[in-house]
Amino acid sequence: MIQVCVLAMAGLFAVLIIRKDKPEFATLIILLVSFFIAIRVLGILEHVMAEVEGWKALLGENAVYMTLLLKLIGITYICDFAANLCKDSGYSVLSSHIEIFGKVAIMVAGFPVIRMMIDMIEGMMG
Repeated sequence: MIQVCVLAMAGLFAVLIIRKDKPEFATLIILLVSFFIAIRVLGILEHVMAEVEGWKALLGENAVYMTLLLKLIGITYICDFAANLCKDSGYSVLSSHIEIFGKVAIMVAGFPVIRMMIDMIEGMMG
C-alpha cells in the first residue's frame, strides 16, 4: 500500500514540475503511473479471486450470485478508473460516455437476477 502511495506522490510531483514546460509529458506520466497502480491492483485481486474460489465450494448452487456480484464490482471499478483518467486528462465528454456505458453494463449484467425474480413470482402465482 505504501508503494502505491509513494508512486502516486512521485508521479504527482513529476507532473507538477513538468506541466509548465511540457504539458503533453505530464499527461503521459499520469497515464503511466495509473497503469502501474492498475497492475498493482490486479495483483491484489488475484488473491481475492483465490479466496472467492474457496467460497464457491461453500455456496454450492448460489455461487452464481457471487460471480455476478464480482462481475458488477469489476465493471464499476474499471469504468470509474477509466472515467477518472479521461476526466483528469480533460476529456470530460468521454468520461461521461464511459460512465453511461458502465451503468448500462451493470443493468445488463443484472438481468439474470431480474429473470429469477420474475420466475419466482410466477411460481407463487401459479
